[in-house]
Amino acid sequence: MKILNLSLDNSVLNKDSGLAKRVVEYGGLFEKYAIIVPAKENKEVRLSDNTKAYGVKSGNKAVGLFKICVLAKKLMKQDEFNAITVQDQYFLGFMALRLARKFKIGLEIQVHGFEKYGGLRKLIARYVLPRADSVRVVSQRLKRRLVSEFGAAEDAITVAPIFSDFGCRISDVGFRMSDFGSLNKKGKENGGKFIFLTVGRLVPVKNIEMQIEALANYELRIANCELWIVGEGPERKNYELRITNYKLNNKIKLFGWRDDLDKFYRQADAFILTSDSEGWGLAVIEAAARGLPIVMTDVGCAGEVIKDGESGIVIPAGDRRKLEEAMVKLIEDESLRRRLGSGAQEAVRRLPSKEEALELYKQSLEKAA
Repeated sequence: MKILNLSLDNSVLNKDSGLAKRVVEYGGLFEKYAIIVPAKENKEVRLSDNTKAYGVKSGNKAVGLFKICVLAKKLMKQDEFNAITVQDQYFLGFMALRLARKFKIGLEIQVHGFEKYGGLRKLIARYVLPRADSVRVVSQRLKRRLVSEFGAAEDAITVAPIFSDFGCRISDVGFRMSDFGSLNKKGKENGGKFIFLTVGRLVPVKNIEMQIEALANYELRIANCELWIVGEGPERKNYELRITNYKLNNKIKLFGWRDDLDKFYRQADAFILTSDSEGWGLAVIEAAARGLPIVMTDVGCAGEVIKDGESGIVIPAGDRRKLEEAMVKLIEDESLRRRLGSGAQEAVRRLPSKEEALELYKQSLEKAA
């Protein structure tokens, strides 16, 4: 089979990026695999013997989409691709649908969530998703939504969680459960402070603002704890202003985006995710693989991997009071931290291995073709 991937993530043009390495894994499943992305300049990068990435120069999104379409048509005229796959159910997905129908090949849409879902995007998603030959989602939660809200055929949907090396070889991470959840052990590194960690893009949907407001709670304000925020994005200035207004500069640290995430996971005592919407929540999986107790809103992998009271504490989205209660509870109860951390690590251990996930990816594209 020959697969054409249309994407918006140009990090694939960097051979050392995580996406480029994953695309090489995908390419290994097929005879040929090509991916087209918008870029600052026209560029071709051979990622492996049968896998190539194409960057098309684009000044804005509309121009980028048009040029991706032009190059896709050119490649499909030169070679007989069997399917198009696209990680976007909006504008790029609509374009991929038109191309698939024009060239009479299969269409797979990958759905990782519904960020910015509204207006014209909502109308496009409702049109495109039921017409895809196959849909690959990262969670059962998304599958249920596609069937009930979009009328997608259940047998066209493949559930394939985003694979993580930690999911199949947790022992390789090199951590012991005894390393986690102990104030006495970690406190020496962190000045005796309990560290809450969050990792992600600083954008409204992640609702990290709720975590900042939680630290203004009296019990958490007087507790010997800190919130570490690792990530970058347009909301950073807003967060800095709120931290200053709440007089929490000594309680909350913004680290920006970091490549040395292992160091943060090692030093943290608990992990928090407070998104209003999430397709999966890879940062949660990474934290859980390392045995950190998890507090997360009822989105993404909540209920499938992180189950309330078993492998974490799951709270309603937007419920700051429940978040505050969960944070105080984790600070005060070491046995709870250990139990939830152990449960989280075991839950990740049961996820599909990389090989199993790749087989699911292959099955979904075969279904499309």
